[in-house]
Amino acid sequence: MKCPRCEYEWKPKIIKPKECPRCKARLDYTPGPVGAPKIGKKGGEKEMTSKLPWATVALIIVVVAAIGAWKIFANPTTPVTPTTGYATVTVGSTNVVFTGTIPTYSGIENIYIMDTESGYAKDSDLGTVTTGRMGTITGSGGTANIPYENSFDIVVAFKLRAPENAAYAAKENAHVELTASGGFTIGPENLPNDNMWTFASENSGTHYGWVRVNAIWDNGGNGYKLLADGSLSLSSVRLFGWGPSA
Repeated sequence: MKCPRCEYEWKPKIIKPKECPRCKARLDYTPGPVGAPKIGKKGGEKEMTSKLPWATVALIIVVVAAIGAWKIFANPTTPVTPTTGYATVTVGSTNVVFTGTIPTYSGIENIYIMDTESGYAKDSDLGTVTTGRMGTITGSGGTANIPYENSFDIVVAFKLRAPENAAYAAKENAHVELTASGGFTIGPENLPNDNMWTFASENSGTHYGWVRVNAIWDNGGNGYKLLADGSLSLSSVRLFGWGPSA
């Protein structure tokens, strides 16, 4: 006798065997194709139907995961192209008083935008150097165009003269205030003397003479940054001298 399912041949001991001794397939009904599921067992259809939704859910999860991966990796965000290629720092036309380079008495000479990472000398006349200087603002309403996403310091260069505007000529007798808004916000903030660097001086006695000083805002040594097409407005920059002598 030959099994219609696995084609195994043997000599049965009874006339009509009920199953194949090899694959255990039932021989008392007409079998389907090789590998077809058994449907002769009572309740078989019900069990298969109950399992179908689980298979469907698993398939949906796989598809969603694949779509999510495509969105993340196949379509990266396009970098923003700046309109101008730079950022701007502007000084307001009010509350900022310039007296020009090396004033006769006390006053703000210039405002320099310096590259934080350039290693520029803080105790030097930044108006005479080119390394690290990203921009110079020489008067009220002035603007400096600087590279975007570059770390920079804001340097207010000033001169303090005694006895006209201070008891004596020293950075400790100067007080500088800065207010900025736009790409980020500063103050109004009074700069500590530790962030002031004297780069020139001339003194004749205790109450006579002058000093030239760089007051540096450097964000704790980290510098500031502006995005492409970003802007910063220095709305108030003021210099004070402590008590001229009587």
